Amino acid sequence: MVPVSSRVSIRKRWFIGIATAVSISLIWVPAQRTEESARVVVAGAADVIKAGQTVTIRQKTALFPSALTKNSHLTDLKASYYGAKGEALRISSVKGDMAYIQSDSRGDLWLPTWYATKEAVLSQEISPLSLQLRSGGSLYLAPGSGVRWPVTAARTSLVAVAQWKDWYGVMIPPAKWKDDYQIYRPAMMWVQGKDIASKQTLPDGLLDGESELSTDVVRNLTEFLFKKGTSSSYVKKLLGEPQVRETSRNQEQSSSKPMILGKTWRYELRDVHYTATFSPAGKLVASEWTMPATGVFERRGAGDDYEFTYHFAAVPPLKTIEADPAWRNQGNLNYTFLLEANEDVLLLKGDDGGYSGMHDHSSLYTIDRSTGKKLWQEDAGFGWYTAVIDKDREHVTMFSAYNPVIKNYQARVRHIRLSDGKVLWEVKPKNEFGLTMTAVQDAIVLDEPLNLHETQSLLSVLDQETGKLRWKKTLTGDHRLLSQGDDPYILIEQNGRLEGYDPVTGKAVWYDNVGKRTMDDPTRDSYFTGGYRYDPIAPADLTTRWMLLGSQWVLFNTRTGEREGVYPASEMERFEVLDERYLLVQRALNGKYFSGATAYETVLYDSVEGKEVWTLKGRAARGIIEGERVYLTLNGIPAAVNQKTGSVIWKMDHSLQAKEDVSHLVGSSYGILDRYLLISLGSDLVVLNKETGKSLGRLQHVITGSVDLREQYARNGALNITEHEVLVGTVNGAFIRYDRAELEARLDELL
Repeated sequence: MVPVSSRVSIRKRWFIGIATAVSISLIWVPAQRTEESARVVVAGAADVIKAGQTVTIRQKTALFPSALTKNSHLTDLKASYYGAKGEALRISSVKGDMAYIQSDSRGDLWLPTWYATKEAVLSQEISPLSLQLRSGGSLYLAPGSGVRWPVTAARTSLVAVAQWKDWYGVMIPPAKWKDDYQIYRPAMMWVQGKDIASKQTLPDGLLDGESELSTDVVRNLTEFLFKKGTSSSYVKKLLGEPQVRETSRNQEQSSSKPMILGKTWRYELRDVHYTATFSPAGKLVASEWTMPATGVFERRGAGDDYEFTYHFAAVPPLKTIEADPAWRNQGNLNYTFLLEANEDVLLLKGDDGGYSGMHDHSSLYTIDRSTGKKLWQEDAGFGWYTAVIDKDREHVTMFSAYNPVIKNYQARVRHIRLSDGKVLWEVKPKNEFGLTMTAVQDAIVLDEPLNLHETQSLLSVLDQETGKLRWKKTLTGDHRLLSQGDDPYILIEQNGRLEGYDPVTGKAVWYDNVGKRTMDDPTRDSYFTGGYRYDPIAPADLTTRWMLLGSQWVLFNTRTGEREGVYPASEMERFEVLDERYLLVQRALNGKYFSGATAYETVLYDSVEGKEVWTLKGRAARGIIEGERVYLTLNGIPAAVNQKTGSVIWKMDHSLQAKEDVSHLVGSSYGILDRYLLISLGSDLVVLNKETGKSLGRLQHVITGSVDLREQYARNGALNITEHEVLVGTVNGAFIRYDRAELEARLDELL
């Protein structure tokens, strides 16, 4: 018991003694959860905690899954949740020095009652102290508590982070801090000053590279000392100057509100990274420890502090590469994708990334290719839109279903000049729901459903330059519009027959009896990322391309109406078209549906020879052929294989189990430089040595990622490389242009 001042009256001393005896008796007499109250006594003050009472936590504390006793193992307390200072909790029952709390979100937890007393208000956070404890000393649940343990139950060297009079609050880290589905956090226990042999203030700058303190100790300090709202100055004092500072992700959770961009500090150690993200006002809003996964990729929060996470990464932590861009354009929506381009202008899609009722904003806008300045923007609100460019790449035709100006659905087709955003013509179809639009040669083709089940629709063909109607056609039964921009004819599959119509006259030029389809067309699946990769800078001629016709994939010449190759259609396969000859086929090996399988293999198929060239275990994707190599991702990990044999030349270092698939982390296609590869992996634009697959690191200020239902936009337009440029979309509203030669020269410096 802490000595009581001699100025306290004899009567009061007698009262304190009795109260202390009562408190001790509550510790040692068996008690049930139905106990109605407990008297908390510490150093001259007593509070009564009652069942049914709502109390306020006076100082941060761990909340425990079971009531602590002297028999509890101090390094196995399994504390995941913290009670925050000022948080109100309703007490269900009390048991000695512990209060039982029932919570719908947290479950059943126990609170040390001292933290709800007035005395706890007097405890103060202190600069961390390294304490050497006397081996005969004790660790207490709270100052003066009857629940205590010998110092040897933890260790004799501990770090103090709080002080109450002559008592020090010390962190007790869990022996095992990561379980299958939980992150366990350090708890705070108390030691009396007389049990301290020595103390020393920890130096500032614990992650500046000079500290001898273990990373685990620093990690525990950040767990206990940092919270939302912690100042950047405090973080800097404790951890030191970060190795890297960069623009953060969007901190605004609501897609209906403007973006909020702050700063992210990166502390990059050899095997572990720590990031702290601050609001524009310099207050901590999120943090993350990144370390290699032990077999399985995971991102987890601890307790209900969801913004404070652990990232068990698929690949080793990536060192940041400083490289200055030619320009950086900051948009007003999270995701930026390149759609089209001409010599002077880049056409982009902006998107908030939401879906299923949470999608509020999308946009179509242009950037001056040389300066990075935005030229104009058209907002589409929460409605979907389609944009197609003309043959001269000087104009874009945009169909949008929603008008954010009038805040209502309104179908509009507008023909817009890329250079200045001027609308040259506009038509308003009757139906905004289900309408599809494409371009064929110098025509705009609208397919407008006439009933709910889309078994009947009206095809309208407009002159692209004027918007004037050329001709109409009613489509019935099972029908599809299969046309693309370079096609010489409008392709309509209807009731087992494919016909090519002249876009000017509307007359059929050729037909092919293709029969009834035996499976749904996977290219119509919103999550599909196979087929062709569209290059917005230099589109390939796809007038001869693969289509699902009847029971086969057919390499179809849209000029002549002739078949130039076939591949059997299967529900259990998806493929990417690598070039005019090779298909990269993913094949599900079990399950009823392709997406539900747990095992896959990948085949390189030669459509000229009509045979499989080689087979790899796992899902290979994002394939691109260069010389005798195929660069791809294998279960989400970048790799290079021999184009002729399929033998793996290299695979990026990773720590995953053989069957672990992290394909969802891949957020772009490959960008190929002379000596390097770029690819979006997780939140990073990764740089790889093309010859060896060794990682050079990640580019600074480039925050990337994948987003549901926009996978094909990301595949086509998140990363594009020309002879002179590297063009990068991000997930924090930026679109970035690097000078290719300057970037390669900077990367050469790292070799």
